[in-house]
Amino acid sequence: MGNNQVPRMFFTCAYCGELSSEKPSHFVRKTRNFCSQKCYSLFRAQYQPIEEHPRWHGGISNAEAHRRWKAKNPERMAHLKARRYAQERRAAGSHTLGEWTSLKNQHGNKCANCGAGNPLTKDHIIPLSLGGTDYIGNIQPLCWNCNSRKWAKLPIYENPELLEEGDDVEK
Repeated sequence: MGNNQVPRMFFTCAYCGELSSEKPSHFVRKTRNFCSQKCYSLFRAQYQPIEEHPRWHGGISNAEAHRRWKAKNPERMAHLKARRYAQERRAAGSHTLGEWTSLKNQHGNKCANCGAGNPLTKDHIIPLSLGGTDYIGNIQPLCWNCNSRKWAKLPIYENPELLEEGDDVEK
C-alpha cells in the first residue's frame, strides 16, 4: 500500500455475492454492503423487507401517518400555522414554540386580558395588519373570546395588572 492509498475493507455483495471493497468508514455504517448501485437497486426491489424502507409507517399511508401526527401534536400545528400566517404578511421577526410555552407559563396559563383559564390563543399586541412584529415581545396569550373581541385593534385591557410590568411591545 502506497502513502496515498486508503485502507479498504473487503466484503461480499449482499445481492450478487461478488467480492468488493469499501473504505472502513463507509463499511461500518451500513447494514448491508453492495458492490454497485445497480445491485443495491435490485436488492431493494426484490428482497428488502418493507419494514426497512425509509418511508414505512407501520402499514399505513403517508397521508394517514401525517394525519395521526397532526392529531397528536395540535400545539405544534397551531404554531406552524401562525408562523406561516406571519410570514405571508411579511411580518418582521419570529418566535419559537418554546418561547410561546414560556410566555403562557409566565401568565399562569391564563388570559392576559380577563384572567380566564380557557384554552389560550396567540394575540399580536400590535396586529400584523397594523405593522406589528412576530417577535415574542409583541405576543400575549388571550382566550379565544378576548382575542376575537380585540380583533385587529390596539389593546384596551380590562385587567392591566395581569400583564407583567416588563412586557415590551417590540424587541
